[in-house]
Amino acid sequence: MSSTSTTFDPVQTTPFTFNVKLKAHLWKIINRTIFRLLPLQVRSYRIFLLRIFGAKLANTVTISPLANIDYPWNLKMGHLSSLGDGAWAYCLASISIGDRCCIGKDVYLLTGSHDIEDTGFNMVTKPIIINDCCWIATGAYILPGIEIGACTVVAARSVVVKNTASFTVVGGNPAKFVKTRIFKNGYDLSTHTN
Repeated sequence: MSSTSTTFDPVQTTPFTFNVKLKAHLWKIINRTIFRLLPLQVRSYRIFLLRIFGAKLANTVTISPLANIDYPWNLKMGHLSSLGDGAWAYCLASISIGDRCCIGKDVYLLTGSHDIEDTGFNMVTKPIIINDCCWIATGAYILPGIEIGACTVVAARSVVVKNTASFTVVGGNPAKFVKTRIFKNGYDLSTHTN
């Protein structure tokens, strides 16, 4: 048996206080019950529930009843943005979603991971920023510490491992630049830059 295997002692619990764990579990129960039972058209009640737990949401957001949100007090969403069916906002650190963003079905926004160079395998958290007018398509993964530039499209099933520039289309695993996003109707670029 190597010395590495004898010193490898991964953390088995989260580093949160009892009160934070209690609040997170209470929210999880609400997220899996009352939150799900409200029809999509009754978005104001879902917004209300999330706000009770500290989320900062515009009145015009749309959040699917089937979305999963952990630690909602770290979630911020702007005007006319949406979170789709099965999307997971894992808000161990802040997730900031700008105005007019579409976060598609089964998208994972992951702010937490583990330090693979630490024998304790300790938790590492980094925020995610999604700027205005982005579309994160079905099944994409946004990893911790990523900033998505304004008006970016992330193709379906992509894994974003580094920041994206504004007005780009990225795709693949890992996501790479595909092309510049150009609007046919002459969208004013100066209003949305990083």
